[in-house]
Amino acid sequence: MSEGDSHAATTDADARETTEILRFRLSERHLHWAIAVPFLICYATAVVLVTIYNPDPTRPFRAVFSWIHRLSGVALCAAPILTLLRHRHDMSVHLGNTRVAWRWRFDDIRWLLLMGPATVDKRIALPHQEKFNAAEKINFMVLTATWPLYIVTGILIWMPGVAYLSWLVHLSMAAAATPLIAGHIFMATVNPDTRVGLSGMITGYVDRHWAHHHYRHWFDETFPHLAHTAPTDVTKTPPLEPVAVLGPVAVLEPVAAFEPVAVLGPVAALGPVAVLGPVAVLGPVAVLEPVSVLGPVAVLEPVAAFEPVAVLEPVAAFEPETIEMEDESSGLSGPELQPFLGSPSGNEPVQDAA
Repeated sequence: MSEGDSHAATTDADARETTEILRFRLSERHLHWAIAVPFLICYATAVVLVTIYNPDPTRPFRAVFSWIHRLSGVALCAAPILTLLRHRHDMSVHLGNTRVAWRWRFDDIRWLLLMGPATVDKRIALPHQEKFNAAEKINFMVLTATWPLYIVTGILIWMPGVAYLSWLVHLSMAAAATPLIAGHIFMATVNPDTRVGLSGMITGYVDRHWAHHHYRHWFDETFPHLAHTAPTDVTKTPPLEPVAVLGPVAVLEPVAAFEPVAVLGPVAALGPVAVLGPVAVLGPVAVLEPVSVLGPVAVLEPVAAFEPVAVLEPVAAFEPETIEMEDESSGLSGPELQPFLGSPSGNEPVQDAA
């Protein structure tokens, strides 16, 4: 049994005993580096040749960089083929990866559109992805489409008559691949949310919770017995800590607060607000939508309410309030309703502090 098959046979056992799962088999990792290493050498030497030696070919060591570029080009042609032949028993795995990379769904388009905003706003959830996300699919597609062209144009550059045209095509493809290379390296080595996955191309294993979060469809299909053990997306849960606001607050969307909230400045609420804990408001409050308060409320400044306010706990009012809406249940409005606002039951008037 090959090492790749051995890894596959022990995947379930390892996943139960550790927090890691097998992301890429040995054959996949070998094929990745058989392409990546010679390609990066080709790219680096090409940059040196174009930027340093093309303006002045008489500079020393030009032949060294030229031959390194040519030899790495030969390796880029031969190494992937030899790797596929060595791991021919995993050919179905590589064909499956190719099918996934070239198969696009609506979620892939949405992922591309939301990737930028989600980078700066963690509240934006990206659509669930398969074994490769949309950016990785683009990288895979460009690679499989241009790899043969790199080889053909690289060979034609050595031949007279067609060398210049081949060089232009060769250079244009490398220039077009530059943002893909930069993005791929950045996501694999720098970005904190995705660099965790680099271990998948080194050891083959990644954290299973990370894989569940970033490649949910692939995770659920490959490890269905582990899907129920993966944590929910904690980024979407409401805050569980007290909140202190030291300036004016404008609420443009519904807000659910599950802990005490202290507001030290004016508050303008333009959407429904549900507060499930004590609230201390030390500035004017303008409420333009219904408000449900399920905990004690201390209001230290005047309150103007333009929509019904339901208070389900005692209210301590230290300044006069103005209520513009009628209480439909009691038929009281304005000053008639005022004496009952401070009482938990609504049957006793608030005693004047003076």
